[in-house]
Amino acid sequence: MVRKLVAYALAVALTVVTVSYAVLAQPRSRVDTVRSRGKLVCGVSGTTPGFSFPDPVSGRMVGFDADFCWAVAAFLDVPDVEFVNLTSASRIPAVVSGSVDVVFRTTTQTITRDDQVDFGPVTFYDGQRLLVRADSRISGLDDLNGARICVFTGTTSERNITDQMRARNFRFQQITFAEAKQAFDGLAAGRCDVFTTDASQLTAFRSTAPNPADFKIVGKEFSDEPLAPMYQENDSKWADVVNWTVWGMILAEELGITQTVTRDPAQLAELTGKDPNAKNLVELKSGAIQRVLRLIGNYGEVYDRYFGPRQKTAISRPGTRNDLAKRGGAQASRPYR
Repeated sequence: MVRKLVAYALAVALTVVTVSYAVLAQPRSRVDTVRSRGKLVCGVSGTTPGFSFPDPVSGRMVGFDADFCWAVAAFLDVPDVEFVNLTSASRIPAVVSGSVDVVFRTTTQTITRDDQVDFGPVTFYDGQRLLVRADSRISGLDDLNGARICVFTGTTSERNITDQMRARNFRFQQITFAEAKQAFDGLAAGRCDVFTTDASQLTAFRSTAPNPADFKIVGKEFSDEPLAPMYQENDSKWADVVNWTVWGMILAEELGITQTVTRDPAQLAELTGKDPNAKNLVELKSGAIQRVLRLIGNYGEVYDRYFGPRQKTAISRPGTRNDLAKRGGAQASRPYR
């Protein structure tokens, strides 16, 4: 009997030690790191019009991607964002090393990249096209035999155009740059016949030319580029923060909850009193999405801020995948309940 009691006591002690070790061995989530730091470190391009660029007056980082950085910070109730400019080649290493908390940088989600990092929801659906000078005879991929092609390294764009040229047995010269802006400047300076990348970026850089009419976007989209945020693998708590920030902004647009509504207690109370989904959205997670909407606005407001019809970088949304799913697009939330 004594031996059985001793054996039982040892078994219990071993279980306690094992469980304690497992609990202690669990890595600290980036949620705790960001909150204790009081600042989100967000990787962006910093040089891409429309997506992330310094405001010419204040110098503050603004843009579609930059706003999502602020949205994640607001979800966590963290007051500050530090922006880190990353090239296409340096963005994944920055995530893997942990030098940034999240990257919003026109990054296409692919299976090979997913082996190194985790991706959040798609924030922008895109596809690759061609930018040429207005007097160019190039109207599509089939006109590129012998062409000089400007691209920037570490991108799916570089691989896509190479595959298209090789599939056609075309001769071509690929001129590579570290950044998209450098590639566009290469086209403007006559170093190449065509600059190719995501259509949204071509639109954005064309708008920065002294005379945008000097350039034109040609050809059909020849790739699928779902752009999504990146963060370190195997941290579900941090993934939840990024993912539910994006989904909450999309759902807010679906429900008609705007920045103006969230800043007006009377309007907000009226809307949430009628719609339980709206009530859940603004109240769950201690009002995390309400903070996001007050600071940044919903998905549609962010889109229109940088790509709306009144912007130089206007990119039509109706009829595209960037529209809400309920209007025929692909942008959809997950239930807040």
